[in-house]
Amino acid sequence: MEITGQLINIIYQNDANSYTIAEFEPENLKGELTIVGYLPFVEEGDTLKIVGKMVVHQEYGEQFKIDTFEKLIPKDSKSLEKYLASGTIKGIGPATAKKIVKKFGEDTINIFKFEPERLAEVKGITYDKAIEMAEEFNEKWDLWQIVGALEKFGVSATNSKKVFDALGKDAVQKIDENPYVLVDIVYGIDFNKIDKIALEIGIPKDNDFRIKSGIKYALLTASYNGNTCVLKENLIAYITQVLDVGREEVENNLINLKVEDEIVVEKRDDDIEWVYLYPFYKLETNILEKLIKLNNSKNVKYLKNFKKDLKIQEEKLDIILSEKQSEALEQINDNNVCIITGGPGTGKTTIIKCLVEIYKANGKKVVLCAPTGRAAKRMTETTEEEAKTIHRLLEIGKIEDDKLHNIDINLTPIDGDVIVIDEASMVDSFLMNYILKGIYLGSKLVLVGDSNQLPSVGPRKYT
Repeated sequence: MEITGQLINIIYQNDANSYTIAEFEPENLKGELTIVGYLPFVEEGDTLKIVGKMVVHQEYGEQFKIDTFEKLIPKDSKSLEKYLASGTIKGIGPATAKKIVKKFGEDTINIFKFEPERLAEVKGITYDKAIEMAEEFNEKWDLWQIVGALEKFGVSATNSKKVFDALGKDAVQKIDENPYVLVDIVYGIDFNKIDKIALEIGIPKDNDFRIKSGIKYALLTASYNGNTCVLKENLIAYITQVLDVGREEVENNLINLKVEDEIVVEKRDDDIEWVYLYPFYKLETNILEKLIKLNNSKNVKYLKNFKKDLKIQEEKLDIILSEKQSEALEQINDNNVCIITGGPGTGKTTIIKCLVEIYKANGKKVVLCAPTGRAAKRMTETTEEEAKTIHRLLEIGKIEDDKLHNIDINLTPIDGDVIVIDEASMVDSFLMNYILKGIYLGSKLVLVGDSNQLPSVGPRKYT
C-alpha cells in the first residue's frame, strides 16, 4: 500500500536507528493510523508518502508497517502553513506561519530558498531572524531529499541517517559527484548497483574512486566468506576482470590505498603478499598481541595443590577422568591461555565441569560464555553454572551493525579469574577482539571447541 498524509504525533523514536512509532493522518482515508518503521529526519507536521502494509500487533493492534517512505514538500498554501505552524522551524509558530503564507502564498518555498531577506517584510520578523529561519528551513530541505536519493543505491532508510551523519547537509551532492563514497559508510552495500549508476552518469571506468572502491569492496566480500585477507595476485586479477581496467591502474590504486592507510599489504616468509583492509589487519594485530600478553603474563591464578584438588573433584562428581582430560586440566593450571579441542563425546563438557568446581573450591570465579544463546543455554544445563552469550557478557548489544568502525571500542572489563569460551570456532575476529579487550592480564582464557563445529559467520581466519 502507498499512502500520503501528515505525521501528526511522534509517540516514540529511537535516537540510534530512528525506529519510530507515530500517529499519521492520511489524506484520502478516514481516521488516523499508527505507523511503525525506520523514519530518520522526520518531524511532527511533515507530509510523507509511506509504502508498506497493514499488520496486527498482538498487544497494540492494527498498525501500518513502513517499508520505505518519502518526505514531500508541502504543495499548497494550506499544507505549507500546517507544516510551518507545527514548530519544525525555530521561531515560527501558528501565528507567524499564517502571516508568512498569507503574504507569499504558494511562492513561500521560493522565498525561503532564494529570497530569505523578504521574510522580514512580515510584521514581527527582523532581517536577522529571517535569515536564521531560512537557513534552518533549507537544512531541513536537504533532509527531505536524502532518503529518496539513497533508495536508488539500495541504501535503506535505516542507514540513511548514518550516511547523513558522515557526509553532512551536502550529502546528496557529494553522492551525486562520487557514489562510491557509500562503500565506506554502509557495511554490506551492493557495489554493483552503485557502480552501474555511477557509470550511467558518466564516471569513467578507470576513475580512481571507482577502482579504490572496487578493491575495498572485493576485500569486504572476501570477509563474508570468512577471510580477513586475500592474495595480492588474486585480488589484482579479480579487479581487472570485474571492473574491466588494466593491471597498472589496479596496482597504482593499491599503492594509493596503502599510503592512505586504508589497506595493508603484508609480505610473509614465502615472499607472497597478502592484502588486508586496515580494520581487519588491526583486528589480527590486536588479537595476536593480546594473546601473547595474556600467555606471557605472570600465572597469578596458579593453584599449588591442583592435582590433589583434581582427585577430590573426581570423587565428589563420581567420575574417573581419562589421561587426556587430566592433562588438559593441568595445562589450564600451568598456562594463562589454553585450547581444549575434541569431537563430540571426547569429554570437553566434563573438563569444563571439573574446572569450574576446582576453581570455585579455591575461591576463584569462573566465567562461562559462548557465541550464541543456544550454546550458552546448553553450557548452563551441563555445568549447572550460569553461562552468558559473549555479547551479553561484554554488554555490547548490536555493535556489529557498525563493527568496522568499532574495533577500538572501550568495553566493560570481565570480572573473572578464568574465562571459558565454548564453541570457540563460531567466534569471529571481531568478537574475539572484543572479548580479549575485556580480559584483565592475569586472568586465564580457555577456548573450547571442535574443528568440525560450525564456523563463524564473520571473518575468522586470525593469526
